[in-house]
Parts: sequence; structure tokens; C-alpha cells
Amino acid sequence: MFKLNLKIALRNLWRNKGITAINVGGFAIALAAFILVMMYATYETSFDKENPKYDHIYIVGVTYPEFKTNYVAAPLAVAIKQNFPEVELAGLVQQSSFELSIKNGNNTLFTRKILAVDYNAAKILNINPNGGLMRPPGDVERLTYLSEESMKTLFPNKKDNKPEMVGFGASNSGITGTIAGSIKTNQHSNFNFEGVSIGNELGKGSNYDMNDYNIYLQLKPGTDIVSLEQKITNLYRAELLQSKKDKKVEEIKSISTFLDPLSNQHLKPQAGNDAAYKILVALSTLGILILVIACIN
Repeated sequence: MFKLNLKIALRNLWRNKGITAINVGGFAIALAAFILVMMYATYETSFDKENPKYDHIYIVGVTYPEFKTNYVAAPLAVAIKQNFPEVELAGLVQQSSFELSIKNGNNTLFTRKILAVDYNAAKILNINPNGGLMRPPGDVERLTYLSEESMKTLFPNKKDNKPEMVGFGASNSGITGTIAGSIKTNQHSNFNFEGVSIGNELGKGSNYDMNDYNIYLQLKPGTDIVSLEQKITNLYRAELLQSKKDKKVEEIKSISTFLDPLSNQHLKPQAGNDAAYKILVALSTLGILILVIACIN
């Protein structure tokens, strides 16, 4: 019986081979398009998921009446860690905004992407140089690492991961420094850099007029985010009242803080553009629609 039904089905397919080819081809194309869209969606939604603390990491942002920003004052990180036990770690990150030339003999590297982080931020963001993350020996000293690609530019024949002396700036500047080693960069991360400079502390001497740092928090599991946001807002307002005597109370009360999860930073940051997220939703919807239409046909 099965063989008879199979023969009838094959005979009908052969009799209508043109329509069959169109249907099968259309379904194959739709399925391929759907798979590609899903692969793209998986890639876009998994930035930094390699971080073992991915679900507990947040960036501190500030909401002003006119805009939102992730750039805040360094002293707030210390105040948050001292006041709220639900915060396991608070770290500071500062991105460079100037071009830096690094020299080794005739080899020169020009870079704008040197990330300055304190030791806690390096732990939070899973920044691990080759050979492991080490704490800088003092409060002032920095451990600077270059990406593997940058190290190859400066030291094309280097086989080990030992520290190297380099020059900074113009050849006649006389400014030298030590590169502690190399670091493997992760292109599937929100933190892309050509080098990273790790210090025990950042922002010493900074005040609440200097909003040029990002604060990342690693929270304990089960933390009430809404409650913590309000507590940080109250703390921040109190700090501003103390440090900015010229600001009116009403003006400070119009300022609040927010906690934005690491999972939001690539597609829909609160203090940024969510165009990438909207494109992803549109493509995913289109991919599902194409597959459904192909199945109906």
C-alpha cells in the first residue's frame, strides 16, 4: 500500500515538475533566508555573553532633563561601593579620545583605542591579558597591554609575552614606557580596543564637575534593580548638593540615575541609539513571514 501511494505521489510530482520545482526551490530559499536571519539575530544578541557575570553587570547612567548619558563622575563609583552592600564590585572605565603613536625602532603604531580601566573594572568586564590579569604593584603604576595585532606591528619577530620598552609620541620626545604584554581582543564584545591600561585606581583628584568616566557595577544575585536605582539617585543628589553649592535644589532634583544591563549595550542602550535593535526586529519579522508564506505555498 505504501509503495503504491509513493508511486502515485512521485508520478504526480513528475507530471507537475515545473510547479514542483518552483515550490521546492522557493521553500529552500525561504528556509535559507530564515536560517541566515536567525544566525544574525543570535550573533547580535550575544555580545559579551562569554562573561561569566553577564547577567549581573550594569552600567550607571544619568538622566538630565534634556538627555541621558553614561558619562559620570569618578567619585560616584567609590560612594556607591561604600554605601550599598548589594554591589560586589564597582569599576571605572575611561576611553581615549586622542591619537597616540607608539614606537619600537622603525616600527610605529598609531592608535586611538587605548582603554583605561581600574583593576575592578578589568575583573567585571572579564579583561584578561595573555598570562592572566595581575594587580598593578602600586597606586600610580599602570600595566599596559597591546592587542596581539598591535604587538605584531611593533615586534614582528616576538615569540614570548615578556614586557617590552617602547617610545611614545615623536621620536625626539624622549618619552618611554613599558608594555607589560599582549591581550587577545574580542570582536564580539562592546569593548573593542587596541590596548588597555590597567591601574589600581582611576579618577584620583576628580570631582563631580568631571563627568568623563563610565561606572560598571557587578551586583549580587537577586538584587532589586529598581530599588537600587532609586538609592543611587538619592546618593547622587546628596553628593551633588555637597559638592555643587551653586546649583539649586530644584535643579538637582531633576537629575536621576539609572542602571542599564550589559545585555542592552549593543542593541538598545538607554543612553544611546536603538536603531540596531529595530533593524534586528524588522529582519526577524521578515524572515519568519517569508518562511510562513513558503510553507503555505
